[in-house]
Amino acid sequence: MKKKICFFSGDITRSGGTERVSSQIANELAKDGAWEICFLSLVEQKENPFYPVDPAIPRYQLGDHWINPGPGYLPLIGKLRTFLKEKKIDIIVDIDIVLDVLSIPAAKSLGTKVISWEHFNADYELSVCYRKWILRYSVKRSDYVVVLTKGDLEDYGKRLGRQDRIAYIYNPVNKPADTSKWERKNLILTVGRLVPEKGMDELMHVAEAVLTTHPDWQWLLLGEGEQRAALERFIGENHLEKRLILMGNVADVALYLRQASILVSFSKYEGLGMSILEARSMGVPCVSFAVKTGPLEIIHDGIDGYLVQPFDCDTMTGKINTLIENPSLRKQFAKQALLSMGDFETETIIKQWKDILERLTCT
Repeated sequence: MKKKICFFSGDITRSGGTERVSSQIANELAKDGAWEICFLSLVEQKENPFYPVDPAIPRYQLGDHWINPGPGYLPLIGKLRTFLKEKKIDIIVDIDIVLDVLSIPAAKSLGTKVISWEHFNADYELSVCYRKWILRYSVKRSDYVVVLTKGDLEDYGKRLGRQDRIAYIYNPVNKPADTSKWERKNLILTVGRLVPEKGMDELMHVAEAVLTTHPDWQWLLLGEGEQRAALERFIGENHLEKRLILMGNVADVALYLRQASILVSFSKYEGLGMSILEARSMGVPCVSFAVKTGPLEIIHDGIDGYLVQPFDCDTMTGKINTLIENPSLRKQFAKQALLSMGDFETETIIKQWKDILERLTCT
């Protein structure tokens, strides 16, 4: 009989990076046919997922309205326990560690194994009061922990005492495509939510300097968030209406990466940095702040991109200008970016997930 794997999400219909990579992993595992895969959300606030989910993968939800972490979660534990029993779930994969406070007690004595899948880093988790409490609870009780980077793995060992039944698995990207026929434009991309933690204030400072100096270049922001209004005001005040463009949420980021010449990340913290990873796989040089985890394991400074000391906007501006003004350097970085992608390829990542699932279902 096939083992049943449930990916547990706050809302799998959302447009975030966790939803994107979770859908991709689930779809690939479903192709294998060795397991029965399903999704469970606290609630689905939209009719269809933003990112494609294989129609053969059933989707369920616990409730009919969003509930923030807190006392409102208590009734959900019983609902989740009933779901796990009725569906005979062998492994539940919590896409956000917040969900561990539901899965761990709900799965107790049922034989269902709980995988805590960390999409942020320990610094961030320990800086948010309720997430810190949940992390300290779940890190001692989950059956397996999956983190995103080597740095996270070290942090979990040193700071949280988790030494066994833990592994780092990068987010996957498709194998490098033939980029030689793509027409690169004078285009800079930034991908991510329009929120302070993604460095939108720093972006405005740098974009003004870069675009003023290079009037034949455009900068596209792919994403949505609370700082849209502030960005719109900034664009109007600096007469950048056709230069710095807010594209909103975009399902097909690859469409823009095929045209872009540079990707810039201003994130103040990262789990891994999916936009950087995708850009590298498509031969786009990246410039990023060298935050503790993520970019440091993707970008090789001065070889396939630039890492800038957080949050040095003047140096960031200089590195972007260097790439704009040196097409041959961009091509050199792009060529290097396409090399050594094996650790991030979908086939490699899925094999790591399969190994963990097989280990847990055999115990």
